[in-house]
Amino acid sequence: MHEGYWRERIAARAAQFMCAPTGPSYEEARHEAMRDLRCGSIASRDIPTKQEIRNKVLLLAEGQQHNLRQRLVHDLLTVMRPIKAFNPQIDAQVLERVVRPDDQVQVAVDDVPQGRIIELLLQADFSAACERSSEQSPVTFVGGEIRLMGNFIVNLWIVSRSAVRCADETAQMCGLAELEQLWQGPGEKTHVEFSAASPPRPDRFAYYAALLAPLENVVLSPERHPEKDALYHSLQVFQLATEERPYDEEFLLAALLHDVGKAIDPHNHVVAGVEALADHVTERTALLIEQHEQGHQYLNGTLGMRARRRLEADPNFEELLLLAECDKRGRQRGVAVPEIEDALAEIRAMSDAFSG
Repeated sequence: MHEGYWRERIAARAAQFMCAPTGPSYEEARHEAMRDLRCGSIASRDIPTKQEIRNKVLLLAEGQQHNLRQRLVHDLLTVMRPIKAFNPQIDAQVLERVVRPDDQVQVAVDDVPQGRIIELLLQADFSAACERSSEQSPVTFVGGEIRLMGNFIVNLWIVSRSAVRCADETAQMCGLAELEQLWQGPGEKTHVEFSAASPPRPDRFAYYAALLAPLENVVLSPERHPEKDALYHSLQVFQLATEERPYDEEFLLAALLHDVGKAIDPHNHVVAGVEALADHVTERTALLIEQHEQGHQYLNGTLGMRARRRLEADPNFEELLLLAECDKRGRQRGVAVPEIEDALAEIRAMSDAFSG
């Protein structure tokens, strides 16, 4: 969850309450927004000021709707242009209703691997739309959806067309061509067309961050994982791996990324993770992730004899068992772990040192 997340959402929701015909005061609207959003106990720095709520109210004023709609069209174009090959569309009613800062707008695309969508989005220039650190990703998986974290006027989510549920099956959809006609932004730069034959490669560390972030919402079995969520577990495993093989970038990446598939397909997370990481990690890292559960079976004596012999003959046998050991030990409560950005920065520094 990015810095300022609750502050922004509470201010936006409070402004909505205040714009009602019998709207409450600033203080009442703020408390009502916090209850409505169920944000629980939060730090004082996450509570918006009256001025911040007032700014949101001004944005919702009728006189600002033209500007807000133009901003919405701009944001939609920023997202839809890089993925135009997958026929992105929105419900046309989105462009007719009142634009509110905490709206959730779904962009429906053809059914394709989520990893491919993320690749194209990371290739695009989101620097103007996102205020993120170099190691944080503006794109993340959340509950099977791709959410874009940035300074968009609304919350933008990308979903598979088959997953979109419309109450009105006759709803009119609006595509990229229609949005291009609506755009009236002065001095807009011509957007870059990416060649299908040789697309530019996104930063692989931003891609890793996009896969890791949603693990925070993956709750693990309390019997086997008292540490609760998959991100905390993965960072523990990475921390243990750095103590064992601080010089082995491929091994450290396998430790950090071994469970990313749990946010994609919890029923077959190893295959999902390896597929998502294809072309983004080395063959050795992919094999360590693919076979790490066999390492567990080897250690607990449940792996068949032939499989044991094949594993013992693997040149990465020692690292496989070590990864399984780290995976088993990385299930503690209250252990200090690095942030995603710090873990990736450590691996990036190692990569830069060896490549330089």
